Amino acid sequence: MIFTSFSFLVFFVLVYLIYWSTPSQKGKEIILLISSIFFYATWSLGFLFHFLFFIGLNYYFLISLLKNRSKKLITIAVVINLINLGLFKYFYFFTNSFYSLSGIQYFYNLENSLSFKIILPLAISFYSFQILAFLIDVYRGKETKLVSLFEFSLFILFFPQLIAGPIMRTNEFIPELKNIQAKKEYINPGIFLIAVGVIKKVLLADNLSLLVDPVWANLSEYSTSAVILASVGFTWQIYCDFSGYTDIARGCAYLLGFKIPENFLSPFLANSMREAWQRWHITLSTWLRDYIYFSLGGNKISETRTYINQLLTFTLGGLWHGANFTYIFWGFFHGAVLVIESIFQKRGWYINSDNFLIKTISKIYTFHVFLFGAIMFRATDLSNLILAFKKYFGFESGKIMLSENETNTIIGLCFITLIIQIIHYYQNFPSWILNKSKILIPVFCLLVFYLVSLYSRSGKQFIYYTF
Repeated sequence: MIFTSFSFLVFFVLVYLIYWSTPSQKGKEIILLISSIFFYATWSLGFLFHFLFFIGLNYYFLISLLKNRSKKLITIAVVINLINLGLFKYFYFFTNSFYSLSGIQYFYNLENSLSFKIILPLAISFYSFQILAFLIDVYRGKETKLVSLFEFSLFILFFPQLIAGPIMRTNEFIPELKNIQAKKEYINPGIFLIAVGVIKKVLLADNLSLLVDPVWANLSEYSTSAVILASVGFTWQIYCDFSGYTDIARGCAYLLGFKIPENFLSPFLANSMREAWQRWHITLSTWLRDYIYFSLGGNKISETRTYINQLLTFTLGGLWHGANFTYIFWGFFHGAVLVIESIFQKRGWYINSDNFLIKTISKIYTFHVFLFGAIMFRATDLSNLILAFKKYFGFESGKIMLSENETNTIIGLCFITLIIQIIHYYQNFPSWILNKSKILIPVFCLLVFYLVSLYSRSGKQFIYYTF
């Protein structure tokens, strides 16, 4: 079920009514677990059993690690989870790469030549990271209390954030699970977040997609101006799409009595890429820092090793996004930018000023780094990526230009998104809305219902569902 579909709206309303009508704490927990299992089962019943098996297996690792924080045991647990992720997500990538290196014909185009096809299980990237974080925290001694299999399962399966995060830690969920209460202060923010998320996804991201997807599908035919607009449009589209998902997830969690972490804090208004990565996909950034960067030694060894660790961390973060060299280049690119910023800062060349002009230039720089990264992220393969950059910089011409109406629509949608980011950055607008909640919250509810009813059949899948 897509969050912006009418079926999800009906599902959530039913869950909400049954959930809060259930008087007991345990009853609420059971409703949450059953609804989360049902939510995943609507995608695939077969993969649900695969998912449940890995939850059970990792719970065994969890209780074993609590008894004995063995390096061998955590290594086995991590390897098994990475094999599970790698088999489904990277099998064809590895076989195709092996064919390119070895020339062995058997590995050529296995995706189409095998009698079966490996399908990527929904949410596998996110639940794998959440499980690994829990196990590693236990091994490091940060988590010392045993949770029940029921609590562990619900922590992993919790349907609002299951498919595309935020990636939670146990201290962000388990304490609230043990004390579920209807908090009045959660209701209005929950409705507001759902409304904003639907607006970002349905009105902004999906409409941008309608305009930029045709350009990306046929880059060779489009002009430089069209490709530039499509690149800018996609940069804002992926922000609206992913942050919109997170807003809806957080809003649903609020209405169920849970406060889950924020994932986006106006990243395009950051003054550097270092700051931007503290504002973009925050839970992934902190996961990569805590479980890869620190595991590699962080900045504790030497300056050179620190830079290598940054590059490796972001390159692996790029690979996590998908089985494509374009994602690897995307991760390496961002890692390299952070290394350059670190070198500048280390040598006192880094500009940090309250001057409005300098801040504006810094924000423009940050956005353009994101933009170049977005081109790598959107490209379907390396040849498509090379063509996109040739087009972007005017080295290759094309005949088709976007119409004046299409151009104005892209600019207008991006401008609206910029306004939303500015509002979020200064955090004045949400509090104003909550103060006027008696009037505005019902209006938001009607708006969400109208948008879902209008666009649920034609709505596009969230981009991060594929990761």
